[in-house]
Amino acid sequence: MYLLGFFLLLLSTSVQAIYSDEAFITDWQLQNIGEYQCVFENENSQYLVTISQFGRESLLSFINEFNGEILFRQPLDFSGVDVMVIDNGSEFVIKDNNSQLRGFNGSTGFPLEKDVGGYDFKSSCQPSMDGFKLKNKTLQVVDPESELVVYKMDLWDNFQRIEYIYTDFKGTLKVLYSTTDSKYVFQLVKNGELISEWSRDESQSDVVAHTVINLPDSSLDSISQEIVQEKDTSNPWEAYNFRVNKNFQRFRDFLRRYHYSPGSMITEMLKTDDDASKEQRELEFGLAKYLVVATQKGKISALNIKNGTTEWSIESNLGNIILLQWFPDSRELIAVDRDGQYEFYNLTNLSQPTLIKKDGCSHTNIDTISFLEGQKFFVTTEDGQKDIVSFSSKAEKPLKHTFISTHDKRHIYGHVITDDDQLRDTWVTTLDDDEEIISFARREDTPTVNLGHILGNRTVLYKYLYPNLISYAVFNKKTGNLFINLIDSVNGALLHSQVHDDRVDPRMPVEMVFGENWFVYSYFSSQPIPEQKLSVVELYESLEPDHRVSDNSTQLNPLVGVHPPSVIAQSYFFPEVIRRMQLSYTKFGITTKSVILELENGQLIYLSKALLNARRKDESELTDDDKKEFMIMPYFSTLPINDHFIITHIRHLIMGPHSKLISIPTNLESTSIVCNLGHDIFCGKITPSGQFDIMSPNFEKGKLIATVIGLVFLCYFIRPSVEAKKLKNSWMVRN
Repeated sequence: MYLLGFFLLLLSTSVQAIYSDEAFITDWQLQNIGEYQCVFENENSQYLVTISQFGRESLLSFINEFNGEILFRQPLDFSGVDVMVIDNGSEFVIKDNNSQLRGFNGSTGFPLEKDVGGYDFKSSCQPSMDGFKLKNKTLQVVDPESELVVYKMDLWDNFQRIEYIYTDFKGTLKVLYSTTDSKYVFQLVKNGELISEWSRDESQSDVVAHTVINLPDSSLDSISQEIVQEKDTSNPWEAYNFRVNKNFQRFRDFLRRYHYSPGSMITEMLKTDDDASKEQRELEFGLAKYLVVATQKGKISALNIKNGTTEWSIESNLGNIILLQWFPDSRELIAVDRDGQYEFYNLTNLSQPTLIKKDGCSHTNIDTISFLEGQKFFVTTEDGQKDIVSFSSKAEKPLKHTFISTHDKRHIYGHVITDDDQLRDTWVTTLDDDEEIISFARREDTPTVNLGHILGNRTVLYKYLYPNLISYAVFNKKTGNLFINLIDSVNGALLHSQVHDDRVDPRMPVEMVFGENWFVYSYFSSQPIPEQKLSVVELYESLEPDHRVSDNSTQLNPLVGVHPPSVIAQSYFFPEVIRRMQLSYTKFGITTKSVILELENGQLIYLSKALLNARRKDESELTDDDKKEFMIMPYFSTLPINDHFIITHIRHLIMGPHSKLISIPTNLESTSIVCNLGHDIFCGKITPSGQFDIMSPNFEKGKLIATVIGLVFLCYFIRPSVEAKKLKNSWMVRN
């Protein structure tokens, strides 16, 4: 018996860790080059060098010619228009749009220190077709002496043009060509044998719009029907009886499925999950989604958010898509371009979209368009017009008393939607001539978990949860100061303002996100030293614990005005330049909020809100009650980058000038999916509070079940001796 207990103890202690490092398993990246403008090769190398457009500049890339993998990518700080290869490819010269020549090493891609302005520039971008013929999508290699065809190569049916070609007329042929669907195909032939063939799909680079489709879980349909049937019952007893009968029927079906065999049931529980059960679990956990993206060229693709594979792809007839929106109730997808043209796609079959409607709205030159409700959108145009647009042919309920705020560089506007869905201006804030708005954020509309923050002595600081809040950053060109303002979006009243006079650099990004009762912003300043700074502002009803200004019994009228918040602010140094910020979102908002950062070095990281705490103080100032507060930390002026919080691991992203960060909640409260959409596409999972609601698939449930069963048997054998000991103690009998 003791040996059995010792064996079970060993089993329980030898269980491996529940969680495992899923780096490069739960995240993926689509590395893109874009449209190739020039392709050439180093004579002694086995890689291709490409120049492609990257926003208003260019991207230099090195590609392995055996498998098409990207070896090296480097954004250039200029736009290259032509290339000349010198010294058999050991060096090359790029001509920019100002006709200035810049030299680069052909093996490393590093800039040359020597002056290359004296070269007689000759383009190497146009492939020479001497010795080649194209006939009916067949490439023919012609011997220069006999002019006979020595080799033929069939090209893809959607062949467009030759990008690079080389042959030594001795049996070696290299050709790279593009197709009409933005694929680039490379073929290497030696002695008449195809050695290498690969293709790169560059159709999904430079994403301009996106939406997310949640795949439906059909297993929940029967449960939904049962809930409806329960609601239709006349009294609670009938509903209870209905639920008991359904559960008994499920239990009976379970026994029949395994032929009433306990061994079969235990075997099923111990069996490793198959593909079908994994797919079902992903549907239940809300991890099965399509990320639908639109590119600058009008291509719309649905990517499996699990691994980045393309589920379907269509070529739209829209020129410059600005919006993708998914309507789950009708299973329709709408794409809108800047000229006001739009297309409706039916996705009843999620694997095959069907175009059902194509039309245009009354507005052209659309600047921004945002979703409101139903199929109604708020549209602003480049000439300053603002309107409510509906893309539905059916009558929809009006958007009553909805307040909207917009801004440009020198103004902030307030609007209200009337009962007949008309937009009416309410207020405007105009800045001085020397001032400019460089960042803007609205308070997020997410579930509120608690009303206050519990301190170490069990008192409460009540949060300022007024929903109609906007924060924005204003840069004064004359003084060089940065002003951070907080206003009421209903009436435009200024609730709080603070200034930074440490010589803010307006050329660097100024980003801002607004959480529940706090907002975070970043800026780059040159005093006392050039440094990236990250600041947090927290809003409370009062800084006096247990003192609440608002009253649940009183209905607030925002048109009359609200009381201003009590504010605590704190700033930190950050070791990397921040390009963009986004908040992490979960289904119920219980998980600790995190701020996701896109860095200049091509990485994505996230910082817990516990680190960005405005109430952090020096360790010497912390009282005993302060140290009892949940997740409290002493204040340090610098926020270090923790390797465990790097979402991209060792990946390097090429974001692009208009990339976007998004956070997608799942049915798992602990887990959020983070994606960066731009020149590259990257998606990964984060768990800011840990995986508290899920175990890893490699959890050793067999050992756990064996431990439980063993403990049950152990208790069964020990029970007689325990009862005997109780009886002897009752009669005061000594052993």
